[in-house]
Amino acid sequence: MPKILTDDQVKGFFENGFVAPIRVMEEADAKSYRASLEAFEAKYPDDRLKLDQKAHMICPWVDEMIREPRMLDACEDLIGPDILCWGTSLRAKNADGKTFAGWHQDTAYADVKPIVLIVALALSPCGKENGCIRGLPGTHKGPLFPHKEAFGTSSLLTREQSIDAPLDETKAVDFALEPGEVAIFNNAICHSSNANFGKDRRIIFLLEMIPTHAYQHFPRESAALVRGADKFGNFDVDPKPREEMGKAEIAAWEKAVAIQAQVLFRGAQRPPRALKGMKSGVAPTG
Repeated sequence: MPKILTDDQVKGFFENGFVAPIRVMEEADAKSYRASLEAFEAKYPDDRLKLDQKAHMICPWVDEMIREPRMLDACEDLIGPDILCWGTSLRAKNADGKTFAGWHQDTAYADVKPIVLIVALALSPCGKENGCIRGLPGTHKGPLFPHKEAFGTSSLLTREQSIDAPLDETKAVDFALEPGEVAIFNNAICHSSNANFGKDRRIIFLLEMIPTHAYQHFPRESAALVRGADKFGNFDVDPKPREEMGKAEIAAWEKAVAIQAQVLFRGAQRPPRALKGMKSGVAPTG
């Protein structure tokens, strides 16, 4: 029997490609993680882009966050008891009505098989007015659509990418979340998000969870074991951070992100954003 999801929710995930919302922590705990994030941003203003990839390797509080028991219970209901966290990415939008994410499928740039669960954890209100994630039910079972890159837009995606094919957006479902809730979706589903017209900043961490039997043919990447045992060894081990932005932590992070970027940025016309850094609080473009 499922630990936290209902049988209908499990069935709906495999049929529709998502399940939401699921409460995995108290709102007070989500606010505490938000405070840790904002303290990081204040202390390391030119290093905020490092949170784009594998943030759990440089921040102990992110490593703690990816091990939240109820969140892992929900993942276990979908992919079994042996779980790796392959990636962690901050996706934040100011309440300025500008930043968005175009329709895309993460399988256009990620090669891990047979499944990647994306756990979207809300640390602030993430309703429709805040530009919550949206998904097109069932598209995880269809073809991989062609994608195109853009430059100089307000997209928060690393390639500013979007699907270059007609989509029926009338069938889109909003994954509205409150702080401490998650949406879990298959990384093959077509998803997007509109601009934030709310009163608060929209803060989501995307946690990429995979079963330990998952694999990628090349290159050999790394991941963090967050539940159960890894009997397959298809991924190297992400070391747990002992201190935030420590010298050893940064060295391990840079190595892991550089390897991951060989896949995520394959054929891209720009360098990996997480490795570039920021100047005067402005993210690099182009």
